[in-house]
Amino acid sequence: MSIDARIKKLARGLSASQAADAFVRAREDPASVSSVEKGQAAEFEATVEAMFLMAAVDGEISEQELAQLSASVDAFSSLDTRGPRRVEAGPLLSAMNDRLEKDGWNQRLASVAERLQGQEARTFAFRLAAGVAFVDDHVGHAEAAALEALASAFHISSDESQEILYDVRDSLFG
Repeated sequence: MSIDARIKKLARGLSASQAADAFVRAREDPASVSSVEKGQAAEFEATVEAMFLMAAVDGEISEQELAQLSASVDAFSSLDTRGPRRVEAGPLLSAMNDRLEKDGWNQRLASVAERLQGQEARTFAFRLAAGVAFVDDHVGHAEAAALEALASAFHISSDESQEILYDVRDSLFG
């Protein structure tokens, strides 16, 4: 199953189109977005960055991983049929890669956690990052450690994170 299909399956019933639209509008015309929309845009970007950090945890992101992440951004930003403005995944992921090289993984994780304001947003980001960890049907040691770090940074208990991981696994493979 491709990563974009996995993202759609994991996020079924959830809408990110308003957040994606706010994200694009905030970049195109910052004065046109309300404070609520700015928060949505920040959470959208933080969720994508959580997925990006999961892909980058092994120290490098291949062109194939970037292509898969780009597809997942497309899938995530078009979860409903109202058709938000298209998020340009390439430049977004490139900027995330630059910030990762400059700041390091732990500092980027702290930034992501800070931008995910509510528990629902943190849980959703953790769920999608877990989907990235399962992309090759196996979670390696680095990915398992990264999932623990994300859960801790997002204030998700060990029991809850395990429950989410089982749910993600069952959603993808059940």
